[in-house]
Amino acid sequence: MLLVISLLLFSGKEKDIDKPLFLMLEMKNWEAYQSDPIGEYNHEELIEPLTLQLLTHEGQAELYASNIRTTVCDDEVCDIMHIKLFWDLVGNYIGYDTIPGHPLTKFDHEPFASEDYDKLHELLSNEGSILKFKTKEELIDKEKVKASDVVDGTTGATALEIKEEVVEGALYTSYTIWHLAYKGDIKNMLTAHTDLVYDKGLQGEFLKSQRPDYEIFALRRFSNEDFQKNMGFIIRSMEEGIPLLRKFILKDLPDPIWEEEEIQTRLCGMFSALDVNSRTFLLDKLKNSKSIKIKSIESLSREIQKMNKNQLIAYLKILNEQKNLNEIIIANVREASSDNSFQYSHLIYEHSEDIIFP
Repeated sequence: MLLVISLLLFSGKEKDIDKPLFLMLEMKNWEAYQSDPIGEYNHEELIEPLTLQLLTHEGQAELYASNIRTTVCDDEVCDIMHIKLFWDLVGNYIGYDTIPGHPLTKFDHEPFASEDYDKLHELLSNEGSILKFKTKEELIDKEKVKASDVVDGTTGATALEIKEEVVEGALYTSYTIWHLAYKGDIKNMLTAHTDLVYDKGLQGEFLKSQRPDYEIFALRRFSNEDFQKNMGFIIRSMEEGIPLLRKFILKDLPDPIWEEEEIQTRLCGMFSALDVNSRTFLLDKLKNSKSIKIKSIESLSREIQKMNKNQLIAYLKILNEQKNLNEIIIANVREASSDNSFQYSHLIYEHSEDIIFP
């Protein structure tokens, strides 16, 4: 079962930091996982191609992994790093492990302490790290480099904006691992393979995972029948989901379902609870509909004062295209037009003079 839980550190003895396992995923019996190679990824910076593996538990796809052996270099010295990276089924980093006999090291071969492993996982869990925007040449101040016979010999030279994010004394190691964890080509290979093994069982796990990336992956592959069968998920996601999930729901929801009065009216009734972008997407969806329900327009008429300028104009355009507005809608629009506290009240008269103020 695919569940995100709080950060777990799986290790043997308390002082045994040779083999930490950091994963943001509920693990069953680790030994019960089956590993199947799904392809190789190669790059000029790697010593050897990465073998990407799918890990399954009782026949259910759970995550991806790869043992990595690569160089960690500064301008003069290279060292070899051994590490195992884990990604979820849509290619997001979820953890790492060290290889027995190959603990991670930093400046002058000093081994990682337990807090260094924690710090590395914290860095790797940050997809928006500043490392994303830096080249290796931008990591240090060349005028302050302290000579060392190992790769991470950059004491006192790390740029201040980077220093807080990386493991102290392991600048190049941190940089190299982060860029492997977020390599776009690897993510594309993993998601492509998930598409190959994706079935109803995995769809069900994704929809109940409460993980937005999994939910979006499943949603983008919905058939019309899937939408019909999973309206509970659709309604719940519109009420509680992240803006990107709401966007794709409104974009992909088939017209025959959207034009059902109960569905359209219920979604329009959520307007005040939505984020500003989702409100705009909702109005665009309604504006482009072939069948607009009067109850939907009426529901939105109660929310006029919560609309921004563009949303109000879009709503008024919808009104202008309707032939039979009921008294409740007209009354609500007129009330909003006379509300001095509503900064866009003047737009109502300008854009709806013929229908609201005949």
